[in-house]
Amino acid sequence: MLDVQEVSVRYGDRTVLNNISFSVKKGEMVGILGENGSGKTTLLQGITGVKSFQSGQVLFNDEPLERMKAKQRARKLAVLTQEPFSAFHTTVQSVVELGRYPYLHGLLPQLSKADRIMIDHAMKETKVNTLAHRSMLTLSGGERQRVWLAQALAQGPELLLLDEPTNHLDLAHQVVLMDYLHQQVKKNALTVVCILHDVNLASLYCDNVLLLKAGNVQGYGETQQQLTRDRLRTLYGTLFSETIEQHSGRKQFSVLPYYVDGGG
Repeated sequence: MLDVQEVSVRYGDRTVLNNISFSVKKGEMVGILGENGSGKTTLLQGITGVKSFQSGQVLFNDEPLERMKAKQRARKLAVLTQEPFSAFHTTVQSVVELGRYPYLHGLLPQLSKADRIMIDHAMKETKVNTLAHRSMLTLSGGERQRVWLAQALAQGPELLLLDEPTNHLDLAHQVVLMDYLHQQVKKNALTVVCILHDVNLASLYCDNVLLLKAGNVQGYGETQQQLTRDRLRTLYGTLFSETIEQHSGRKQFSVLPYYVDGGG
């Protein structure tokens, strides 16, 4: 579905992304991991068209994304950024309705019955339908995040791109969000690519992970093979312990402080 081919970004003498290549299949959940400044957000912005790659290309179903018009691209992929635009006193309903903009035509476009069905479904799926007439300013961080997700889903995308979707969410809401994304991947074959800071969430939910350090790929592939304490030490510059979570059978990691043997 998504094929990133040798993309690079440079600002003067500084290389932000260096010949990055990876592929994502339909119905996969892929996590992008790396320390701050590793190029994660720049990579996502290049895929979405917000920024341009200086070399390489991105294919979506074998078609170059850069050749697609904005509305055509928006019908295929949706984006949830770290800090969506301020909604002021806009209602939840109005924010989600914006997800159907790529499908509207004419000088005075009107939402069709099919548009309304998509909007209602997205709001029910994300459990924001009961908030429809609330102002965005009255919502909690977790509620707002669900509204932005509903807007993205209302686009009816094949690919959903998220930049640190669990940022600013408490632990319970992080799990709720990741549970929902994982369910959409497994039940509806939605394809998800998300930047994550939490390696444990990546281990629990992602099929594959892309490891970035200083703009270079340190590894890409099946999550449980890629995530090891030695590789994470190289990636983040700190020591980790590694255990197996007994219910899921997936790896979980803890950072080691200086006072633990081997942590200093």
